[in-house]
This record gives sequence, C-alpha cells and structure tokens, in this order.
Amino acid sequence: MISIKDLSYSYPDGTHVLDSIDLELKMGEFVTLMGPNGCGKSTLSRHLNGLLRPTEGSVEVMCMDTRDSSHLWKIRQVVGMVFQNPNVQFFGSTLEEDIAFGLENLAFPPAEIRYLVSEALTVTGMEKYRYASPGSLSGGQKQKAAIAGSLAMGSKFLVLDEATSMLDPRSCTEVLNIVLSLKKKGIGLLYITHRLEEALISDRILVMDNGTVIADGAPSDIIRGFLQDNDLFEVPPLVQLALRLEDAGVIHLNGQPLSPLTLAEEICRSL
Repeated sequence: MISIKDLSYSYPDGTHVLDSIDLELKMGEFVTLMGPNGCGKSTLSRHLNGLLRPTEGSVEVMCMDTRDSSHLWKIRQVVGMVFQNPNVQFFGSTLEEDIAFGLENLAFPPAEIRYLVSEALTVTGMEKYRYASPGSLSGGQKQKAAIAGSLAMGSKFLVLDEATSMLDPRSCTEVLNIVLSLKKKGIGLLYITHRLEEALISDRILVMDNGTVIADGAPSDIIRGFLQDNDLFEVPPLVQLALRLEDAGVIHLNGQPLSPLTLAEEICRSL
C-alpha cells in the first residue's frame, strides 16, 4: 500500500504546488487521477517513488518513508513510472538491452535477467520487438516498452502520467488493455489522464484542483457530478450517452475501454 499523509510541497523557488493531501493507494486497485493543467497531478505522482519528497507530511510505500534516502532504490523498484514521452526512459540500443539496464545495475544474475526480460516482453506483447531499436518503435509500442521495463524491475505499483495522450485510438486501447491485465495480476495503478472515457474503466477517480484532492469516488458517480457542474471537465457526448443508457438499464458498463465500437457492441448485446 502507498500511504500519503498531510502531503504539502513547494518547489525550491517557493511555488506552492500541493496542499495537505491524504490518500491511500492499494495493490490491485486502478485509480485514475484527473484535474486541469497545473493542478499538481504530475507533482503528486512524482512523490510516489521519491523523485520528489514532501515539504511537509509523508509518503510511505510498503511502509518505507520516501524521506529516508536509504529506501529510495527499493521504493523505485516497487513504484514504476511511465511518462507521456517514453523517449526519456530509453537507454539501450535494443529493447532487450533497455529492459535489462536497470536489472544489470542492481547486479541481478544474467540468467534471471534473461527470464525477467522475456516475461515482461510477453506480458506486454512486445516479444517480437526484443532486438528492435527503441527509436524505431511506434508511439504505442514505446509505451508498452516502458511498461515492460517497469515490470521487469518487479514493480508492484505503476504510475502512468498521461501515457496515452499522444497515441492514436487503436494504440490507446492496446495500452489500456495491458493496464487492465496488470490490475488482474494485483499491480496497483495510478493513471493520469484528461479523457473521461478512459477514466470509466478504473475502480476510483481522484480529482485535483489547486494542489489538493477535491473529489474521490466511483467513476460513474464522479462523472455524473461533472454532468451537473462542468467547470472542470466537459463530459464527451460518447460518455454522456453511455451513462444514460446504463441508467436506463439498456447496457452495463463492464470495465472495458469505452469507444464508439465497444459501446455499439454493448448495445447490440442488449437487444
């Protein structure tokens, strides 16, 4: 579990970004984090693996305090990060070398490295790109490769910071399906996005504004709240239609990525 208590943070120049945040994130839980640009989402996410450390309050990962520098290597194994631009995470000349990089730095035995790399590539569907250059991969493939790198390190939690924002719809769906498969394996997920249709598949939505969490609840409840008061988000017509069909008992939103095709398929199943 990740436990955040009374977290506040100011950058060295004095800019105050986070204010008195209290949260718990559990293994196997898929949590979506939303909010307007500049509200502190990325700053909060970087506290989860010690890239940033609290000005006040605490962040504990599996009972390890991020303020204790002796825990940071272990914390960063437990909490993996996938950024909007995956290019910043690649170091190797081939995908295999890149995924093995962190394990080699931790002095894992070669046989175990080969096993962990193969397992991560298989889970993410990237086995056939083992010897490809990361630079030659498509946007969706790069995000899958970044996820594979975290999995090989043994991550129990994965933070995806707008990891699908630059992807085409097909690649976006492929990444989301991998995320859902990781949830089934018991990995905790914090998924940052502006897309409400993606947020519907999570267990819980957190909404931030002005450096603090202003809402925390079930996706359908949070999004229905946006329909009543859309100062922060405008609910896309597709999501509005899906919720109204569910309210009418026509369909059941079954936790799969929402698209015009999946909504049409769900309507057909109900006929």
